[in-house]
Amino acid sequence: MKCAALGFLSALTFCSTSVFADFDSVQRLLSEKNYTEAATELTKLAQTGHPEAQFQLASLYEQGLGVEKDITQAYAWYLVAKDFDNSAAAEKYSVLRKVIPSRKEGKDRYRAISKLYGKKQHQQQYTPIVKPSRFYPERATIVSKVEPDYSSDLLAAQSAWATVAYNVNESGHVEDARILASFPKNAIDDQVLEAVKQWKFEPVKRRNGEPDRVNDLFYTFKIESNSSSNHRKYEKQLEEYTGKLKALADGGNSYAQARYALMLEHEVIENPSEQAINWYYKAAINGNNDAQLRLVHCFENGEGCQPDERKAFNWLEKASQGDNYRAQFQLAKTLLNYESVHYNPLRAVGILKEATHNQYLPAMTEYAHLLAFSDNPKIRDIQSAIKYAELARSLDPTHPVLLSVLGASYSELGRVEQGEELLQQAFEEAQQRNWPTRSYLNLIEGGKAAMMANGARLTY
Repeated sequence: MKCAALGFLSALTFCSTSVFADFDSVQRLLSEKNYTEAATELTKLAQTGHPEAQFQLASLYEQGLGVEKDITQAYAWYLVAKDFDNSAAAEKYSVLRKVIPSRKEGKDRYRAISKLYGKKQHQQQYTPIVKPSRFYPERATIVSKVEPDYSSDLLAAQSAWATVAYNVNESGHVEDARILASFPKNAIDDQVLEAVKQWKFEPVKRRNGEPDRVNDLFYTFKIESNSSSNHRKYEKQLEEYTGKLKALADGGNSYAQARYALMLEHEVIENPSEQAINWYYKAAINGNNDAQLRLVHCFENGEGCQPDERKAFNWLEKASQGDNYRAQFQLAKTLLNYESVHYNPLRAVGILKEATHNQYLPAMTEYAHLLAFSDNPKIRDIQSAIKYAELARSLDPTHPVLLSVLGASYSELGRVEQGEELLQQAFEEAQQRNWPTRSYLNLIEGGKAAMMANGARLTY
């Protein structure tokens, strides 16, 4: 998805992977009389708890625009919006209750929708309970930190800030570093990205000792001009920009809401009367994937709100809808955690396959590994494991997991010499990356033991 162009907001890097249209985008669809697509997007927003979207969806059902005309469905959605304190919906409800074919059927329809998407259900499943706290518990320990290389001319001329989002891979290296927001745009973007890409972290380990990834880490860089007059000019520009951003956020633009939340969270702006978590929540119900993933970590780690595992999972499901491969991968990992109440490997496989088709290496690796080593016959597929492992190797030719998938798969198919060679390569590459090597040794020894026990012939 292309970055949104929002007039003066060219001063800020704005890009989202959201597959929902936000409320502002839906208004454009309505103004273009594209009612069918607008109804689809309004339904998503209404189900996520957006009161104005609920009202407008009801209006479409009332008029038969983009959907089949259904006064009963309109009545039910107006009632849901009324529960979310939409005053216009309360007025509409009073009108429709006089003309609806059957009030009983209308109430039944309302109860059915409310049971799934009503205010009480929404509060139980999605609404954060604000708990002011330090937003960043240590999810990854940095061992080598490179500072940006700002030129003396830049430091003299410019005050600026930039927030970088990034992931840390199994070897402790930074991946997917990207500018999440900056002001003025491009003032220090290149310098901070170059620095973050060189950071090194202590690899995080799973309970079984295997290395793991850490997703969605953030860091905000700030510089202040050596010139007091230049800094005062920057502060005036930032104040003007913030006012316009806040106006857009108040108007329902999800990108502006998410960025305003980020600026509050990272203390780019200070407003003690507002909590960043509340603005992330507004952006999240508006369909913004970045804000939805931010809420996931808030609920998982207590970063600005009361921890709640169920709400974290619910927002992760929302964020993973469509082509958001980062969220899809995280959702699949949750579903593969046998200690989780959400454990569902069959569903995880389907989600990983979808993310794999977006050529997201972590998902491709996890998918190939599942196909090769799962003990579930509905998942295990050696030929597909080979296909996807080879596809993933186009992105990382020496990835130990991919080499082990190929080695084990070829050995099982009788191509033992090739399999053993690949397993040996996997072991050696794991050593080079400072990964635990026990599982790779077990595969090597297990393959030899199985061949000896079965008296199998080597196939070359």
